[in-house]
Amino acid sequence: MALQNIILALFKDFVHIQLTVQLTNCPLLVAFSFTMLMFSQCLCIWDWTSEAEKPLWYTELNSKHGLQVNVTEFTDMVLSCMIVSNLMTRFHFSISPPSIAPLTGVYLDVCQTFNKVVGLFSQSVFHWKEFQALTATQAGNLVLWDIMKGCAASQSFTRKAIKLIPLQEHSITVLTTTDSCIVTGDTLGHIKFYDENFMLLGWYSEFGLDSIVSISFSKECTPRCTQAYPEDCTLEVKPFIVRNFVVSTLSSTVVHVNAESGVPQILLREHYEPLHAVACHPRQPLVAMGSHSGILKLWDYNSKLTIVSRVFETERHIQCIAFDPQGLYMAVGFGSGAVHILDPCTLQSDSEECFSHTEDSIHHITFSLDSKYLATADAGKAVTVFRLQTDNGLARWKVLGRYRSHYKPIKDLLFGVHLDSTQPRLLSLGMDRRLVEYDLHNSDENRLLILSSERIEQSAVPTSMTWYPRFTTEHFLLTSSALICHPKGVSALACSYDGRFVFTAGGPDCTVFSWEINRK
Repeated sequence: MALQNIILALFKDFVHIQLTVQLTNCPLLVAFSFTMLMFSQCLCIWDWTSEAEKPLWYTELNSKHGLQVNVTEFTDMVLSCMIVSNLMTRFHFSISPPSIAPLTGVYLDVCQTFNKVVGLFSQSVFHWKEFQALTATQAGNLVLWDIMKGCAASQSFTRKAIKLIPLQEHSITVLTTTDSCIVTGDTLGHIKFYDENFMLLGWYSEFGLDSIVSISFSKECTPRCTQAYPEDCTLEVKPFIVRNFVVSTLSSTVVHVNAESGVPQILLREHYEPLHAVACHPRQPLVAMGSHSGILKLWDYNSKLTIVSRVFETERHIQCIAFDPQGLYMAVGFGSGAVHILDPCTLQSDSEECFSHTEDSIHHITFSLDSKYLATADAGKAVTVFRLQTDNGLARWKVLGRYRSHYKPIKDLLFGVHLDSTQPRLLSLGMDRRLVEYDLHNSDENRLLILSSERIEQSAVPTSMTWYPRFTTEHFLLTSSALICHPKGVSALACSYDGRFVFTAGGPDCTVFSWEINRK
């Protein structure tokens, strides 16, 4: 059986692990299942090209050994084998030739005593020459497993930990093989290559990556000309020839590495910390999303493509985003209290329009209907107003003023228009039950004035506000549910300019969902 493709994904809430394996003329899908109602797991192998309702192979895992969360590779032995694992235990399985038959599994004994710390398990692989298996640990060790004496290779057998190899100082997070090399990735973002005797051949340590979570090698063979490859670190000083590979990291960064030149190329950089900010462009099919990892992306929801992205290395924690009604500006509020006003086409900003007038996190941000004012509400219970001014023919945003208008957190911030004119008006609503209106017309630079402050509730605590009445003959109520949207609830919501889509941000799940609205 020749292993062609492996795709691994982990879903934490209903705990599924899926491994797609394409064997010669036999594409397979390996899947775990786990339910909270019954603490049991079933390991199934499906032929995903068949319409059969039963798996080819299956087995139940004993709950006394804990929840299994990893699947390692198959081997090209007499029997196809794999190992499933968690941090503490290992199971070994043998698979019969293609037929509907149960898997046979044996719990690997980890009670073997070594004279040093073993460390929690991370990943396992089979040795390409021997009937041995290797397990990496968080203490930087390798545990070598071998078949116990008296077990035939063609039968179900038990493996025993026979050796502990201190490979490196730092925690090993990834263990895999390529050609005749054992490859590790660690918490420092380093990738190291060893020969079959665990002697170091070469490494990549200058990419500036964080903890490695996966390494995948190209199927293309290495070229015949090897002069451009770096030298290995053996006494023979031979060319260090490996296949090109792709690395993914804990910070959701995917990097392609050219083994010949040693040059990394970032292929993808995704959100890996809570995502609370989402906003739709007022005139184009674009949605902006930002997270605490400092990543800001502009996504075309018609073509399903990222148009432009930017990473804020200094400010990082993006809390909220807003477009002005004309789509000429994008404002971003950060957890540091900074406010950046960007070009929505390039996501770039002028240094003079990057403001830091508070250290309190920005929780709300909104533009006036005429796009001449921008307001923010922060964790310091204050409202800051910015005004678009023209100096020498150049339009610039300037700070109009900041006012601590509430004594409890501000829950909403809203621009409107005065009934007797087209002048904008601004209101804030707090958990102190006060509705505050600001005097934008008479306010001057560094002098934001209050027009009124009224207590609107005696017992209930208001959490949001909007203008009434609506400007259409129909009224719509839009709600979101944590059960059908995000496991930890919805932290932000935005509607597309044409009313066809709604976008929800899930906060801790680092995800934005796109929902199509059925208006029939």
